[in-house]
Amino acid sequence: MKCAICRNGETESGVTTVTLERKQTTLVFKQVPAEICENCGEVYLSSQINRALFKQAEQELRRGVFLEMVNYSTNNDWCVA
Repeated sequence: MKCAICRNGETESGVTTVTLERKQTTLVFKQVPAEICENCGEVYLSSQINRALFKQAEQELRRGVFLEMVNYSTNNDWCVA
């Protein structure tokens, strides 16, 4: 797809790191599948990936973590890095 930000590049499949913060908690998700603009680097996450990230973030918040780093698994399981 054409990048909505730079309007010049095309996106290609890749992986990225996503950082989410809420109050005093920081969650870092590594190896998240995404579409990435080959020109400007803008990252696009699918709605399915986005929902999975927020679901995992809510679970981590309920556990009371302050800083957590996790790898996204292609089979939709999560493992602590």
